[in-house]
Amino acid sequence: MNYEMREEVFWMIQDLHKKGWSITAIAEEMQVSWPTAKKYTEELPEKQTRPKRKSKLDPYKDYIKRRIEEGTTNCEVLFDELQEKGYTGRKTILKDFVTPFRKAPGKQGIPRYETGPGEQAQVDWMDCGIREMDGSRKRTYGFIMTMSYSRKRFLCFTRNMKMNTFLRCMVQAFEYYGGIPRKVLFDNMKTVVQQRLKKEIILTSEFNDFAFYYGFRVDLCQPGKPRTKGKVENSVKYVRNNFLQRKHEPSLDAWNEDALAWLLTVANYKPNQTTGVAPDERFKEEQDKLQPITGIKPYTVTKWEKRVVNDGYISIKSKKYSVPSRPSLKEVRIRWIDRDTFEVWDHKDKITEYVVDINPDKTVVYRPEHLPKIKGTPDEGDMGLATSPHVQKAPDVEVRSLDYYENLKEEESDYASNR
Repeated sequence: MNYEMREEVFWMIQDLHKKGWSITAIAEEMQVSWPTAKKYTEELPEKQTRPKRKSKLDPYKDYIKRRIEEGTTNCEVLFDELQEKGYTGRKTILKDFVTPFRKAPGKQGIPRYETGPGEQAQVDWMDCGIREMDGSRKRTYGFIMTMSYSRKRFLCFTRNMKMNTFLRCMVQAFEYYGGIPRKVLFDNMKTVVQQRLKKEIILTSEFNDFAFYYGFRVDLCQPGKPRTKGKVENSVKYVRNNFLQRKHEPSLDAWNEDALAWLLTVANYKPNQTTGVAPDERFKEEQDKLQPITGIKPYTVTKWEKRVVNDGYISIKSKKYSVPSRPSLKEVRIRWIDRDTFEVWDHKDKITEYVVDINPDKTVVYRPEHLPKIKGTPDEGDMGLATSPHVQKAPDVEVRSLDYYENLKEEESDYASNR
């Protein structure tokens, strides 16, 4: 990966490490090796840089430093003096050199970003470590959603952070609040973000579909800036320092029952340190501002599967199905609409749809629009043989009577006897 991607991974690992995640859990979440996860919790990967070119300012830097020591940092003055000494460069280079030597301004407090009632919620995961749970030692995770205005929290515990689990937690949170905020803020979790570059953010198709279904906007934090979602970060610390310090039966169901009771009697009942008001009390001001969830049919967590594209085909239930011909299309995702219908998606768009073919004699399902037309390719939509759709037609053969071959045989016999 390039430096930009390594830096992105570094800040995401730093966020998880600050939350108390173990190196093993970080490696599993970020899909990197254990040594890489360990290294990125300690230091930023080095950027490969080219040797610096010589600057027109180089011969004058010693003079500039002496003038700075004397107390002169005004670039207009320095620029005039350097020109008298023969400097032919621009003032911009001079400013860039002098700026680090100027006295830095005092550090200012970061203003707290507040949102209106019902405008935003913040979401995060926390790693609770390996716990004795339901008769065996298992890693346990906590899902937390915090309403930004009221600070009302929702908490539930799971055994994994997979997409299906994540979406079910989101639905449970919306039902707990009785509505849907207009925006939800996430960090760069892999269930939400497919790819993030400086000028483009691509959401996973599954979560993009979920957000569209419930009508909320997805906001994302800048990597390495956890204060962007400080409200839910504080909730994570609160859960770790309060709920996890209490005794609970070693069962996932018991933990979730205790979590609902804790939210009711402690987390959302006691006054918040920032607002001075209990989250439940302040939530009354924003409950009516949430988008209604009543009447919305619960979102069905769709089953998604990955498939490798091999020679323009993917394998589904022992049959081959064609996909659009693209050199860059190496892998697709399958979205099952029901048990007999599936959609084929690239990294962000739907590219085709099929109904599962039940003909036992057919092993290849081919659509002509998916591959370039080649002479001899049938015009029908599907083929029944497990052969390439590019088989050429046999050449036309002249039809002759049997008398032609009898005469030919006699001529060959006469020719042999005359020799």
